[in-house]
Amino acid sequence: MFAERYADRVEFLSPSSIRKMMAIARELIAHGKTVYELNIGQPDIKCIPEFTEAIARKAETGQINYSPIIGETYLRETYARYLNSFFDRQQKSHLVIDTENVLITVGASHALTSTFLGLCNPGDEVLVVEPYFSPYKGFLAVAGGTLRAIPTRAEDDFALPPTEEIEKLITPRTRAIIFNSPNNPSGKIYSKAEVERLARICIEHNLFIISDEVYREMTLSDQEAFSVLQVDFGNDEMNEKLKNAIIMIDSASKTFSLCGVRIGFLVARQPILEKLALVVAHTTACVSDIMQYGVAGAYDAILAQPAYLEEMRRVYRERLEATIAAINEYLPNVIAPKPSGAFYVMLKFSEFEDITEFSHFMLERFNIGNETVAVTPAASFYLTPGYGRNEIRIALVVSPEKMRRSIHIIAEALKAFQHFKANQVRPML
Repeated sequence: MFAERYADRVEFLSPSSIRKMMAIARELIAHGKTVYELNIGQPDIKCIPEFTEAIARKAETGQINYSPIIGETYLRETYARYLNSFFDRQQKSHLVIDTENVLITVGASHALTSTFLGLCNPGDEVLVVEPYFSPYKGFLAVAGGTLRAIPTRAEDDFALPPTEEIEKLITPRTRAIIFNSPNNPSGKIYSKAEVERLARICIEHNLFIISDEVYREMTLSDQEAFSVLQVDFGNDEMNEKLKNAIIMIDSASKTFSLCGVRIGFLVARQPILEKLALVVAHTTACVSDIMQYGVAGAYDAILAQPAYLEEMRRVYRERLEATIAAINEYLPNVIAPKPSGAFYVMLKFSEFEDITEFSHFMLERFNIGNETVAVTPAASFYLTPGYGRNEIRIALVVSPEKMRRSIHIIAEALKAFQHFKANQVRPML
């Protein structure tokens, strides 16, 4: 009745499939059902203790203040030291990041939304490597832009298509390419050659390159994440152009199990940051100073002693091994590329055209001993028509035993669903 009162942009916005499944799962849990919530990347690992200690020290001062729109200097400086130290530990060349290159945001989501608002006019386009974190589409829609897919496939281990195929997707309205490595949802870590190829395409076509690196510390194999900040063309002119095109996104959420704290980072050259900081100023005014204080304490802690991150990686690797073993045992016909990073696994079921109904059946109508599993149907991680409709994403957010139990429940739910469909009353001709 009142739809005409709303802006056109809200017609393009809807809750993600991740959040839809989360709402159903929480309602079932409230009514006593045990649900393994593999649908959302909310780790069950305790946050780094230095964060809470720093928060307590700040709270004791009795002063919780407005923050500069670009963020508190102490956090920007600490994060820059962390980032440089991360690459130095690998003994790899990289662009040196200074305090002036860092903008603090309300989580990575706000960093991305601010980026799109700062770069895109209505009708502009951004290319994204599929599968991708589905909220990107909504973040860009707020700016009036459109997301276009660079398709990849599970059968090819989500490898990038040839350069010429990517270049065919570029139009006069294209403003940037965004990619996420380690990738949510696939766990793919793009190689040095792949990142360099994307960077070269952006330079040659005068595009920004937006690198979402929030899972940088989440490596599940011997392969290290390769950052856009490490690209070196061996050519000063090309390197200078690249420096003016890079926008790197990061977050404290996954690194320290601080998803609810909402502290993100945007790294770029100062002229870019000055423009994007104006967007931050006019959307949130500033970021919580007490949360920035706590996150600075967390980064200081891992700079001094990285044991927290080493233990975190060990935990996720144990969960991954248990999950892959259970998939091989209980779901032998499923395609499940083993991820190299992040903490997700994509499962492809060839017998389905659309796995959404099964996902809801398992969550809402099936249980073993009052236990069931919430997963995310993967179609929302793709733009290419038909892609992802027979895939689900699961998150490695519970213990190895519970991950194994979850895969067993999925297998049993699959049998029950097949029986349910076979016995549905069919309408007569």
